[in-house]
Amino acid sequence: MISVRQLHPLFFAEIRGADLKAEPTEDLRSAVEAAMEQYNGCVVRQGQITDEEHIRFARLFGPLELPPGYSTRPRGRMAPELFFAGNLDPDGNIKPLTPANQNIAKGAERFHADSSFNPLPSKWSMLRGVECPPSEVGGDTLFVDLRAAYDDLPQETKDRIDGMTGIHDFWRGRAYAGLEVTEEMKAAMPMPPVHHPLVRTTPSGRKAVFVGGHCVGVVGLSDEEGHALVEQLYDHVTQPKYVYRHKWVEGDIVIWDNRFALHAATPLETDQYRRDMRRATINESGEEIDSYEYRRRQQETAA
Repeated sequence: MISVRQLHPLFFAEIRGADLKAEPTEDLRSAVEAAMEQYNGCVVRQGQITDEEHIRFARLFGPLELPPGYSTRPRGRMAPELFFAGNLDPDGNIKPLTPANQNIAKGAERFHADSSFNPLPSKWSMLRGVECPPSEVGGDTLFVDLRAAYDDLPQETKDRIDGMTGIHDFWRGRAYAGLEVTEEMKAAMPMPPVHHPLVRTTPSGRKAVFVGGHCVGVVGLSDEEGHALVEQLYDHVTQPKYVYRHKWVEGDIVIWDNRFALHAATPLETDQYRRDMRRATINESGEEIDSYEYRRRQQETAA
């Protein structure tokens, strides 16, 4: 029997009793959908599952957003439908804790929504802990409830931002975070900015303020004014009272709604432990496709 227990005063819950090794049922789908609508983020605890079982579970809730270059990815130690996060190289060896490797990881340490810089209609992320280091050495994940943060905004701010559109730009977001961005990097991975409302509404009608590390400005404002506004909102939504800290147990599957929540990695300050995290990203609608291929098709259609 599936049970749900709230873990934070404002949001986030633990789901137990979901058998992800069995063929998925409508009861499972409806129970998880209801928990996500209420709590905005959940951890499903039932022990280790396979990549194939992870993917099957994710597809209950929408089409997958596939990793870049999916069609040419070799099937190695991880299913090609999943995104990887951790400290392992493609052969499964621990990457040394060098400044270069640490710099690559820093982009994830700022609160963000997965794929907000993509034109695909992102819905949820499902991150699974395959190998997790002890919490005391780092590697926890932080989550923010953008609904509760919106509720607490002054009415004057709510009135101002209602109807505004945020600019989400992967490369400018990294530059604003102080990370290296070169013209060569941008040419190798073109990422034109995309737009999302600053205020989004859940299926049940609750509002959320949608900013995060990829949101760099506001349509209709100057670069300086827009960036100042989104940073003001970012500072508000990332206050400690809106944050849940997840300490990983191997086998955990953590689900969050990319439309109404942000997340951030905490640094792993050692290369003495393995960290293998695998993510399925779910879209609201459409075919299963990677964002690069989707952009390419859009460009061909527009030409």
